[in-house]
Amino acid sequence: MHLTPATMMRKVISTLTVMVLMLGLSLPAFGYSLHYHDASGIVARRWLQSPIIVAFSRSLYLPPPNLKVGSDVVGAAHRALQHWSAIANIQFLETTSSATAISPQNAGDGVNLITVSTDNLSAFGGADGPGRTRVFFDSGGAIVEADIALNPAENFSTDGTAGTYDLESTLTHEVGHLLGLEHSAVIGATMQPRQAKNGVYGLPALTQRALSADDIAGARSLYGSSAEVGSISGKVLINRGNGAGISTTGVVVFAEDVGTGKVMAGAIASASGDYQLGGLAPGSYRLIAQSANGLVAGSNITPSEAESASAPFARTFEISPVPLMVKSGGNINAAPVFLLANDPPATIHPRMIGLNAELSTVAVPLEAGKTFTVYVAGEGVDQIAEAGISTSSTLIKVIPKTLTSEEFGTDYPVISFQVTVDSTAESGDYSICLRSISGELSYLAGAITIKP
Repeated sequence: MHLTPATMMRKVISTLTVMVLMLGLSLPAFGYSLHYHDASGIVARRWLQSPIIVAFSRSLYLPPPNLKVGSDVVGAAHRALQHWSAIANIQFLETTSSATAISPQNAGDGVNLITVSTDNLSAFGGADGPGRTRVFFDSGGAIVEADIALNPAENFSTDGTAGTYDLESTLTHEVGHLLGLEHSAVIGATMQPRQAKNGVYGLPALTQRALSADDIAGARSLYGSSAEVGSISGKVLINRGNGAGISTTGVVVFAEDVGTGKVMAGAIASASGDYQLGGLAPGSYRLIAQSANGLVAGSNITPSEAESASAPFARTFEISPVPLMVKSGGNINAAPVFLLANDPPATIHPRMIGLNAELSTVAVPLEAGKTFTVYVAGEGVDQIAEAGISTSSTLIKVIPKTLTSEEFGTDYPVISFQVTVDSTAESGDYSICLRSISGELSYLAGAITIKP
């Protein structure tokens, strides 16, 4: 699974790449915030042993030249593990190893290795993603080994040097894969399938060091205590119309906290339309469903559920007309929802967002107490009504009469608008909501990130 998104801007060209999860065994992929059970109810695709013993390769102590001299390589690996162990029932035991290469795809060696060695170049097969995690499972689906490697063809640093990948962000993402998490459809999540290089938006790309609420929910759905968290499950289907029948290919479901507007979790519906958002803290939530194609394509998240490029987009739909109250240890079964793809088909297809006169495919990092010009690009965005732009938080407000058409040389229109972030806005991921003159809704889940 690999993607190199096209990125365009007015002043600079950014190169964004995708982190790739390789499986040691051929197993179907799922939206990572699901609870993983096989037909017998056995927990799968997670570690059953604790602590998870992780070996730091000797290459971390003698890093190759693609890591900037003076980078805190060992510290970045240690902090990447700590980010995850701090938010769920996950324990790591760090050790060292003389090994520098990850296990072959068809033969694990029982060592969970983190390596930055150039010996792993062949494992990337010419792909330009910053990191790769190779995971091995037993016959019951439990993880028994996972190896993390950096791409020797890419440059890394720990100090925000422009043109390099942030090492801690890369390793934090890859440790998520080591734990069994797959890619997220929440744009601001650490586990979303793209990582920006330092310098995108003219800023150090450090936001993916901090786990989002969606990342935390994913980890807690696998490793949290069921008595402390709850879940929401349901069924969502697309009526393709014209005799095409019912399909769910490429549908994602997002949960927002009603009080704050934060995106708290996302999941990809299965082939049968089922979804489950686990690891949710007690609270009040609203649910939104839409096609994955667009800013985060379905093929970037899970190939088995990817939406065909020829398939019509489903219109964005709010599943819950009233807030859903999640309690500790409980599950809410939401009513089945049908999304109409051809009545008429969706026409707003956001493909890129932007900040500082630059378009990209990663969340725009905003700061509390400041005003920003935000960009959105894609088919149909020129049909957005001036009053049709909002965010999921009442503390992040679009300034009226600032909607402007922009020219970036893209094949699709680009608009900009000004956003003011209240000084009391909390850290988290928030969505941009677009409504066209005809009333069509499109939703960029987690496109705004406010991180400490």
